[in-house]
Amino acid sequence: MIDFALKDLKGHRVRTILTGLGILIAITAIVSLGSISAGINEMVTSTTSKVGSDTIFIMKTFDFSEMSGPPTSWQISDISQEDVEAIKSLSGIKRAVPVLSKSLGGIMEVDAIDIDNLDIFGADDLTFKEGSMPGNDDQGAALGYTAAKILGVGAGDYITLNKKEVEVMGIIEEGYGSYDLVILLPYKYGEEIYDAEGEATQIMVEPQDVSLVDEIKNTVADEFEGLDAMTMEDALSMSKQMTQTLDIMTLGIGFIASLVAAIGIIITMYTSVLERRKQLGIMKAVGALRRTIMKQILEEALLISLISSLIGLGISFVFVDLINNVLLGGTKIAVITPLLGIGAVAYGVMITIISSLYPAWVAVKTDPIEAIRKG
Repeated sequence: MIDFALKDLKGHRVRTILTGLGILIAITAIVSLGSISAGINEMVTSTTSKVGSDTIFIMKTFDFSEMSGPPTSWQISDISQEDVEAIKSLSGIKRAVPVLSKSLGGIMEVDAIDIDNLDIFGADDLTFKEGSMPGNDDQGAALGYTAAKILGVGAGDYITLNKKEVEVMGIIEEGYGSYDLVILLPYKYGEEIYDAEGEATQIMVEPQDVSLVDEIKNTVADEFEGLDAMTMEDALSMSKQMTQTLDIMTLGIGFIASLVAAIGIIITMYTSVLERRKQLGIMKAVGALRRTIMKQILEEALLISLISSLIGLGISFVFVDLINNVLLGGTKIAVITPLLGIGAVAYGVMITIISSLYPAWVAVKTDPIEAIRKG
């Protein structure tokens, strides 16, 4: 039966291509947009595993309603030196490491941190493509692979941070997720560059015992006005909430594209049945079973959907590459995960099969005598 399906599809190339085009566009839209939220969630999950679920992040309350301009321009306010010192003295804390973070170029981040405490930042196992990590007494920076690529620099070159020239002492190897976009500085040098003596954008806290996490979070909430405390689990949950909007938009665009594709499939498959009424009538006259005819129609739909969905998936890889390298400046935020790819292809096949059920039913109900007489 597959041979018959292939022969009919080849015999009506224009109709087959138009049917497949709708499916292709739907799958490309779903995968391309879905890759952004999938990549963000994957990046956050990877960071969570490196930092540790019991690490507490303390930062200024971030009120989205007060933010203006595009998200890439947002800066979180710094915690004062007094609050930094007060948090360090809280009971139940093993260590509190201040981090001074600034946005650079919209998608890159500058992080000044005590180099001896990089493990709490999840950056103690970095390997270097060029140079090495600066020490606490050095006046230089280590750049993530993508950050160095965007800025067009290598070890020994200089970059400008807050109107100050900073030496690039090392380039981190590619493949560290969010760290590919990070510029790392020794904390003391970061204070000097950003004129922020003793201040911090966030404080990373390691409790003496995991059982003290909630107690420390409650203490910060009660005793420090305008500060929030959260764990990486909280951050992961927040990230998922933020990507829900993108997921909804993806589903909306995908639904509209799928609806257009489904209408096109119904029309073209129904037309195909009408064009082949005589052939179907002869098949029924010589004893072809209803399930045989339905199987032939659905096999044609299956072939169209499978081929179109796979082509759409392939095109999506090109679009994702453009998103990462053109729209996002060389980052690898958008990712086509196996689940997203397989799910999109399965969705394309499902939509096509469902849309072909009515034309297949019409084919099954064809009266052989009437079809041969009018054919």
